[in-house]
Amino acid sequence: MCFSANMSLGLGVAGFVASAITYADKSENQWVRLARAYAIFHFSLMELIQYFAYPVADQCGFGTNALLSELSTYHIDLQAFAIMPALATYSTDKKALQKAFFIGSLLSSSFIIFSFLPREWQLFGIDANFIGDKVGCLFKGIYHIGYAIPSAFGLLVTHGSLFGLAISGFVWKNNWRIASYHFVMAIFTLFVPQWFFGVSTGEAAAMYCFYSIPITASFMPVFKRIFTPPALLA
Repeated sequence: MCFSANMSLGLGVAGFVASAITYADKSENQWVRLARAYAIFHFSLMELIQYFAYPVADQCGFGTNALLSELSTYHIDLQAFAIMPALATYSTDKKALQKAFFIGSLLSSSFIIFSFLPREWQLFGIDANFIGDKVGCLFKGIYHIGYAIPSAFGLLVTHGSLFGLAISGFVWKNNWRIASYHFVMAIFTLFVPQWFFGVSTGEAAAMYCFYSIPITASFMPVFKRIFTPPALLA
């Protein structure tokens, strides 16, 4: 496969370093630094999950594969909580971070609750592509590790996560720069792999985690002048 366990490990370690550098940015207050650093840290964890998944890929429902699949479920459920506050830190609305924290917490808490409900409970009887009435499994894709995540109301989890990852940035005042970047990158990495590489939805979604480190690197201090509204730079 083009992507490998060692590449996933390397990206994960790079993400941890980027997270530490972001938290060390003393020019921002602690809550802003924490929100941005945690967003990078969260996606770095998925790289480690995928690193450990390579030796046990396709062993669906057993041992380490089952454990990693469970961890992947929680990781996806918590994406809104991880990314929404970080996006809100670039808004000129001084309460945006607080609001994003509560909305992200509500979304992610709902997704976690869904994962404990009967997974055959799906909206309109539609089985979501890679989150839904599935057997939890990390599997070998064509290019990268893919995953199937069991959850009730999979469409809500999928679209709710996309909202948290990208669309929520547009909710906050004067926040179109960082929101536009994350929206374009999320669409590109979630759908382009399917269109151009012919992979499954599960593998395409895992490719998002592969690209998520350079995407979330936008929260690092070196890129602040690009994504911060002029009103906050003055």
